[in-house]
Amino acid sequence: MPEAATSPYIRGFRIALEGMKLAFHSPEVGRAYIRVSLVIFSLGLFLASLSILTLWNNTEPAADAEAWLIAVLWLARVLGSVASLVLGPLLAIYVVNIGFPFFNQGVFMAGMRAVDPKRAAGLEGKPGMSLGRAIGLALWRFLKFVGMGILLLAIGLVPVIGTVIATVGGLLLASYAVAWELLDPYFETLDISHTEQKQIIQRHRKVLLGFGMPIALLFGIPIVGPLLFGLAQVAGAVLVARELPVDRREA
Repeated sequence: MPEAATSPYIRGFRIALEGMKLAFHSPEVGRAYIRVSLVIFSLGLFLASLSILTLWNNTEPAADAEAWLIAVLWLARVLGSVASLVLGPLLAIYVVNIGFPFFNQGVFMAGMRAVDPKRAAGLEGKPGMSLGRAIGLALWRFLKFVGMGILLLAIGLVPVIGTVIATVGGLLLASYAVAWELLDPYFETLDISHTEQKQIIQRHRKVLLGFGMPIALLFGIPIVGPLLFGLAQVAGAVLVARELPVDRREA
């Protein structure tokens, strides 16, 4: 149960660290982590490479282009390549959760068995959410994330104040989005509706901010970020065990 005297932001941060360390101390968690991370890493690298290749093919300066246009196109290439490397891993996580919504259940349950075996036993064997419903909810979360990202991008075009709002808003958005995705295996296991999921996220928003922010920042590290997804998913299991009260559907 949560420590009432501890700041929820600090609790969330500690849970993120504790969960990511767990993979190094549990052989079962370590094996599940490797499988998940390799898939996310490979897909993230593929998506980033495809984006960069497309960008460079469409920003090739003409032989008679003026100097200023060449400079702009090369700047677009550099900035776009960096953005692709940063966003590729996050996009890969969404793609996996949409196309294979139960893919990360294995590492989540391995984490639950390591941190709370009794509660893990209550979650195992549940019929869970139907495949169509799970895909639909994952797609809806992705579309909301993209929509909010586009809105923040537009706000960022406003000089100074817009840039500050977009930067802070983007970090908050990424923090909550990552936390929600890492809780997804738990929600799917108990077939929790989208409305109830939002209520849980709102109820634990301070802990989730402290939990999601460091993980979102780590995910943003080019190339290395995707390798941390398995560790983060274990942290999601620790978050459930430490912060979410036992649901009646777990019995």
